[in-house]
Amino acid sequence: MSSNKGVLDLVAAGDIDAIQAVRQAGRDIGEVLAHCVSVLNPSMIIIGGSLSHAGRHLLAGVREVVHAQAMPFSTQQLEIVRANAPDLAAITGAAALAIDRLLTPTPPSML
Repeated sequence: MSSNKGVLDLVAAGDIDAIQAVRQAGRDIGEVLAHCVSVLNPSMIIIGGSLSHAGRHLLAGVREVVHAQAMPFSTQQLEIVRANAPDLAAITGAAALAIDRLLTPTPPSML
């Protein structure tokens, strides 16, 4: 979190330029996620990492673009939230994928 600490401190202090920069970062992330949402149709996106400590400002930018650019059907029930343990989000997500992969039954081969 140290690389973003200065920005996060400014956001927490209400610095308009820092808030706008974080919101724009959210929009940039949202552009990529909008395509993913249209293709994968997830029910939830969990944002983690050090910048996610900016909270609502980052999420507002992500939501703005995802809801504007993704297929409407894909965003009807979509939740975009901050990870409970944002600094462990990548590890937690990888573990969840591995567990899901291991516990999902393999379909029979097509002959």
